[in-house]
Amino acid sequence: MDTIDYLIDYLLKENPKIRVTHNPENDEEKFRLYRSLCNIRQPNPINEKYLEKEDELLSKITENKNLTDYRNIQVLEDMIPENNVNNDDIIAIWKGDITSIKVGAIVNAANSQGLGCFSPCHNCIDNQIHTYAGVSLRLECNKIMKEMDYNLPTGEAFITKAYNLPADYVIHTVGPIIRDKVYDEQIQQLSDCYTNSLRLAQENNIRSISIPCISTGVFRFPADLASQVALKAVDDYLDTNNDAFDKVIFNLYNDKDVNVYERTI
Repeated sequence: MDTIDYLIDYLLKENPKIRVTHNPENDEEKFRLYRSLCNIRQPNPINEKYLEKEDELLSKITENKNLTDYRNIQVLEDMIPENNVNNDDIIAIWKGDITSIKVGAIVNAANSQGLGCFSPCHNCIDNQIHTYAGVSLRLECNKIMKEMDYNLPTGEAFITKAYNLPADYVIHTVGPIIRDKVYDEQIQQLSDCYTNSLRLAQENNIRSISIPCISTGVFRFPADLASQVALKAVDDYLDTNNDAFDKVIFNLYNDKDVNVYERTI
């Protein structure tokens, strides 16, 4: 039995209420089914053989990705010499897949439950990070969130291992949700997401970190304002902790995000 077949079989037997209406016919369909089953799985104990098989699958997937070493990403002083950033020798912007960057820590734009996205194959960063890290990540998150009554306050953060991701750690933070207009409290909460992520990294001697656009997706924080808040929070933190980091990367999702940050810079 192939590794992925074993994983699918295990997850289906574990939850007999699930009915598969279409048997996967190729590797892509098999991975989509496996991913869906992992995404909806509650953080219950799991046996060591499953974890070994999953590590085998996900480590191969990571190895086959076009990985980017953070050391090869240009800082702003080289990329955009004319800028308004104090710490342009440390700060960088990079467009790419956050699950493919070799870096000390990546930041996960999480939700308040702190257990990852439970929507099958959802394209959010939370889902992608949990998918390619493996179920061990949700299990560790559960241990931490259980002590917090499964309520991560907006702007706060916690740290876990990264498991099968090329990063060493994942820092999870939850950004503000915008319902009608942006209030000063929400601006401060978004700033706290970046500041607390950097603080946690520094406390754990992590010298490189990649941070996505927090709250600008389904949480509806305006992208232009979010970029201003993010850059100011990081630049201000580095003003007093300049020697703590080799590189702080704003990990951007698409060309639109790049344009937004270039305007702000």
